[in-house]
Amino acid sequence: MKVKTRKRMTMMLATALTVTALTTACSKSNEEAEANKGSAEVATNLTQTGFPIAKEPVTQKVFGCKDPNHADWKDVLIFQEYEKMTNVKLQFDQLPSNAQGCDEKRNLLFAANELPDIFLRANLTNTDIARYGQQEKMLIPLEGLIDKNAPNLKKIFEQYPEVKKTVMAADGHIYSLPSVRLQTSGRSEKIWINKEWLAKLNMKAPTNVDELFTLLRAFRDNDPNGNGKKDEIPLGLRDIGMVYSTFSGSFGLEQQMGYQINIKDDKAKIWLTDDRFKELLQFLNKLYSEKLLWQDFYSGDIPKWRSNLSQALMGMFFIQASDPFLQVENQFTGMTPIKGPHGDQTHSATGPIAAPIGTFAISKENKDPEAAIRWVDYFYSDEGSKFFQYGVEGKTYTMKDGKPVINDSIKNDTRGFMAALGQVNLVPGGSFPGVVSDKFGNIVENDKVLEVNKFIENYLPKTVYGAPIFDREVSEQIIPIKADIDKYVKESVAKFIIGELSFDKWNEYVATLKKMKIDDLEKAYQKAYDAKK
Repeated sequence: MKVKTRKRMTMMLATALTVTALTTACSKSNEEAEANKGSAEVATNLTQTGFPIAKEPVTQKVFGCKDPNHADWKDVLIFQEYEKMTNVKLQFDQLPSNAQGCDEKRNLLFAANELPDIFLRANLTNTDIARYGQQEKMLIPLEGLIDKNAPNLKKIFEQYPEVKKTVMAADGHIYSLPSVRLQTSGRSEKIWINKEWLAKLNMKAPTNVDELFTLLRAFRDNDPNGNGKKDEIPLGLRDIGMVYSTFSGSFGLEQQMGYQINIKDDKAKIWLTDDRFKELLQFLNKLYSEKLLWQDFYSGDIPKWRSNLSQALMGMFFIQASDPFLQVENQFTGMTPIKGPHGDQTHSATGPIAAPIGTFAISKENKDPEAAIRWVDYFYSDEGSKFFQYGVEGKTYTMKDGKPVINDSIKNDTRGFMAALGQVNLVPGGSFPGVVSDKFGNIVENDKVLEVNKFIENYLPKTVYGAPIFDREVSEQIIPIKADIDKYVKESVAKFIIGELSFDKWNEYVATLKKMKIDDLEKAYQKAYDAKK
């Protein structure tokens, strides 16, 4: 009897387990079916090529940092027009980029795991890309999507391998997309000189250090603007950061890997402790002490610098484009870099083809990543570049001799060119994913800018390497080191130039950087260079 009872219980248990297993299997199958159904619906809704991208509207939540010159992004013309073209609707969460709050909000989104579908112009740094991409997997790898769905960007990677190397993280994945500037004029600070002052003084642009001092002293002493006042600024560096780039090439110093690094014979050398850098600072100290250099350059007062520039009070300065001084730009021309004390004549104030690299990223929450990558890929084409920069033909620009020409109503807007342009696109402030090529050029680079750029074209480094994306272990080690070093160098450099710190203290400055582990920082860059190579 007990045996029969045990058999019945065994059979009942087996039946129950079978039913449970079948129920679980059915439930799982139903879930998979729903998921596959969802994926199939997404795939069916998306077109393979061209526009629209989606047959039925697709919504993408976007977080980004808004330049002060931009209209609200929902009101920007190209976004309104592009939604009609693509059937992809963007829901914007934007904060002013000139406020710390934008970076804080972005970091809070990551910390709370409340991610948008897309990070667009969101100031993603290389550290952010390393952390939220290769470490925490909150940003998805893009190389597969690019290979299948982004033919324009894929073509750029094939034609310019350095672009792909620049955006690739240490783990071999691509987590963000760059601004690609194929024109040298789009990534270089030009050297501008006041040709009216030269003509009045019957002088020529300087070619070496001695000639530079002679000319700047003449600008200082001989009232070249003819107003009877000593208000001329012979040389106008706009901030402390320009110390590392504007004249550095004339002293044999370059800006490789996004830092103060020379690369020679495959060796990455940080030159912040080199004698050549000391010579550069002594040169700038002499300029400052003779009041040939703008006396407020270290304060970072950009509005004041631009005001002086717009009044043509400067004899010589460095800037990428002429938008802050359009009304007086014809008073200036370009010049080649001066030859330094050791015969160097490189123009180091230039950047890599791909920069910045954190302009666009897709989060793990995005249900339509194919739509997102196709949405952005258009801006890596010539036509997409023209559309992004100039807007709609017949409405914001006309074609003349095969080139787009922005309407005078925008160019001469009383609010200023950039404020008017910010109603059309997100060109003001830069940092948008896309390409600027020779075909349609850069809207902020007019004929004058291109003319001035010709003076430096033959003096640029052959290759400029972008800043690396370090892996987690290296990042945790060197980011604090680099932050401390950068702060100390910035403070020391300003003091050396304005005379608050004697050059007798140079060896102490070098010893301090050694204690701060500048050699470890250099080793990290060397390792990153070797990996990219």
